[in-house]
Parts: sequence; structure tokens; C-alpha cells
Amino acid sequence: MPEELSHFTRGEAVLTHAANPLEARAIPTELLDSIMQVGGTGSLAGREKLQPFLNATSTLDAICLWQGKVPLEKIDLEMARRGISRDIGRIDLLLTDQVNQILHDPTFQALESGWRGLRLMWTTRKALLMEHGLDDKAADIEIRVLNVSKKELVKDFEDAVDFDQNTLFKKVYEEEFGTAGGHPYGLLVANYAFTNHPEDIDLLGQLSGIGAAAFAPVIAAAAPALLGLDDFSTLEQPSDLDRIFQQPKHRKWRSLREKPDSQFLGLTVPRILMRSPYRNDGSTQHGFCFDERVEGKNRDHYLWGSSAWALATVVMRAFASSGWFADIRGAERSVEGGGIVSGFDSLSFGTDAAGVAQRSSTEVSISDHREAELCRLGFVPLSHCKGTSYSVFYSNQSVHEPQIFDDVAATVNARVSAMLQYVLCCSRVAHYLKVKARDKVGTFANAQQIENDLGAWLVNYVTPDEKASPAMKARYPLREAQVQVDDVVGQPGKYYLTIRLLPHYQLDQLSSSVTLVARRMEFCK
Repeated sequence: MPEELSHFTRGEAVLTHAANPLEARAIPTELLDSIMQVGGTGSLAGREKLQPFLNATSTLDAICLWQGKVPLEKIDLEMARRGISRDIGRIDLLLTDQVNQILHDPTFQALESGWRGLRLMWTTRKALLMEHGLDDKAADIEIRVLNVSKKELVKDFEDAVDFDQNTLFKKVYEEEFGTAGGHPYGLLVANYAFTNHPEDIDLLGQLSGIGAAAFAPVIAAAAPALLGLDDFSTLEQPSDLDRIFQQPKHRKWRSLREKPDSQFLGLTVPRILMRSPYRNDGSTQHGFCFDERVEGKNRDHYLWGSSAWALATVVMRAFASSGWFADIRGAERSVEGGGIVSGFDSLSFGTDAAGVAQRSSTEVSISDHREAELCRLGFVPLSHCKGTSYSVFYSNQSVHEPQIFDDVAATVNARVSAMLQYVLCCSRVAHYLKVKARDKVGTFANAQQIENDLGAWLVNYVTPDEKASPAMKARYPLREAQVQVDDVVGQPGKYYLTIRLLPHYQLDQLSSSVTLVARRMEFCK
């Protein structure tokens, strides 16, 4: 399967996967043979006789050859016209069967959905730059693509002597975040669907480690098997997912959720529609009458794709609007913002005109109860807005399972720290502080002087006014901020940098005492 890692640099970074080209296959001859036998006389049944028909210099010559080299004066042109129209219809049916088989092949579907997801990110970026009047070359949203399969990633990690010796770590961390003049990645969008297989869980752990080191959260898709399901349609049926995840086979998953690095990992569910079925309604030109057949007991013939693409476009929109990531969840009436997902196709019921009665753009419709359950289990659920063409992310919980403390404020703080929107916010600040701290290399400044300098810069983005306007909060996204620089014991010239942030919340039931503590960064003078 092809897979790619695409990234947004500077303002944000994305790691995505796209499908690799299909393996070479022998071209089936059944379709060509069937087409050659369509002619009424069967004179073209021999494949070697097809070329003269294709090389005919006039329509009349072609008609004569199609009729079996019948002299022109013996052909009833009206009967020939009807016969040829009938033959064209039969050929269209043959082509329709063949194209449907290609479109619905799982390997081809993975290829198409991957490229359509990447194209959607590119068109979204282009639209955002136009909307906000940003120059393409100077814009802080960039997309980079790395084509690598899941198997290749696993092998890369297995062959590495240490965690920081693998190729992906060097590309994401060392070549950008860890290098002067580099453009840190803000988001890594992995176009993979992860199951409960031990190899997949180990890979998720490795990816979350890279994301944590580079302060670049990783988002990907959860496969139905990760939830103990055969397909996502089961989500619409009553079932106890909490009970499923307490089974022994999910032990590695529970262990992954306990690791701090899993805060930098998000898995979306379910899949989203990447393309409406092709219809012979004049909206597209295929060269023949083609209707895509998607009927069946399951929905596998529709082109579904990873909803991580949708989350990536939401993050892009928030960053283009304010340079911040706090507004990437929830929905507000008549406002295309927050967690609203647009730009994806939606389905309509066949009994109404297109766009009148909208069906779900996601593979299944998720109830409020199921959405809360999935969020609690470490997933990012995408819900369809009934009767519309939109979907929405009401929450963005990372894979990390927040700890529960005796102190209520500490429990809430742990929950907030595990939300991707605030992990993204902290990561953005960390990128800037790392760059500013690097500027101190070679100076005579001590830990306290460095701390004062970084704190003076960070306070420029703080306003304690809880009732500030949305525009003011966009300009000053933090209510409180603190920077702490400590010497590394036994290593003169090396320091630990710790950040504590209190953003302006867009959540319910949060107390003012809650803070976010970013990971400690090490740098040397």
C-alpha cells in the first residue's frame, strides 16, 4: 500500500500518507474480446481484424467493416444505425462493468482516497491564502509529502540502533526543529489506518515519540479492528466499547495510552466520504455512459478515506485565521469555524434532488453518547450534522488517558493537557522559545538571564482579562504564561526549559487555576 507523510511547516506541519502506485498486473483480455464480438456478424471476433476497423479512413468504411465487410450498397443504413447504437450501448455496459471493478478494488480505493485527501489539503491551503490575502511564497502554511509505506516505517524503526537514529526522526526533528534556520513541523498527518496488531501499536508509540520530540502532534485514522469491530457500521448498534477495551488483547493499547508521549497522537473515527459516486447526469464527461454501482449490503463500494484529512483542514483553517489552534472544535450556527468540516462530498437520498435531503458524509452517524464514549477511549470522533452537508469535530482528545487525582483542578488540568488543540498551542509556543533560546548559544547569559529574556517575550501574548473580545483573545491567546530555565546538573552550559501556559479556554467546567505544562526542552549555551 502506498503511503505518504505530508507536512505543514512553519505555521504548522502535517504528516500524511498517500497510496503507492498499483503493482503491475497482466492486462485482462476478456473486455477486449467481448467488445470485438459485439458486431452483428461477428466478423471482428479475430483480434487481428480490429486494427483495420480502427484505421478506417471514413465513417462508411468503418460501418462496412463493423458489419462484416458487407458492400455499402447492400447495407440498410437505417438498420445499421440502429444496430450500431445497440452495439454502443452493449459496449458501454461492458466498460461500466470493467471500470466498476477497478474503482472498487481495495488497492485502487486506497490509492484514490490518499491522493484525493492530499489534493483537498492543497486546495484548502490555496483557498485560505486567497481568503486572508497571504502571499503563496511567504505564507506560514506549507505542505510537504514523504511517500513511505507502513512496512517501510516499521523496518526503519527496527533497523535503528536507538530511537533518535531512524530516518523519520532525522527528517522531522534534526533537519528542521533541531537545526538553526529550520522550519519546525506543526502537524504530521499519517495516512494510515491502525489496527490492534502489536506491530501497529508499537509503530504508534514510535510516531508519538517523534511528535513529542519535535512538538508536532501526529494524527492518523483508527481501523475498525482497533475498536474490536469488523466494520464501522457496528458503531450504530448498541455495544459497550469500554468493555471491549478492557479485554487482554488491548493490553498494549492501554499501555500506550499511559505514556506521556501519547498526548502528541490523535486517531480519528470513522471514515469520511472522499468522492460521490459517478453518475451519468451530464456533470462529468467520461466518453461513455457510466454509472458507478455502489449498491450492496455494506458500504465498501463508496470511496471512503481517513478523517484525519478532515482534521488537518480544520487545523489549517484555524491557523490561517489567527495563527493559533484553540478554535478547532465545536460548531456555531451559520459560522464556518471551530470543528466544522467542509469541502468533502456528501450523499443525497435518491428520492430527492441533489442537496435537498442530505445523507451522512461519514461512514456512520455517531450519537452524542457514542461520541462521548469514543472521546473517553482516546479517539477523535467525526460527527455528521444531520440534514446538512457538514461534519464536525466536537472534541479532539489525544490517545493519552488523563490521570485522575484527588484534587479536582489537577484532574481537569490532566484532561485539558491531553486535548490536541492545547497540545498544538503549547507546541507552537515551544517552537518559538526553542529558536529564541538557540540565539543565546555562545553568550555569557546564565539560566536566570535566559529565563527573564524568554519570559519578557512570552508576556507579549498574555492578557488576564477573561471577558476580552474574541479579537483581543486572538491577539493575546494566553491568560497566564511562565517560563522556567534550569541548569542541567553536572553539565555546565546545558539548560532545561519548562513552559507553563494557561490559554483562554473554549471548554465547559474549567477553573481558572488550570495550567498546561509543556515538555522540557534541553538546549546548550
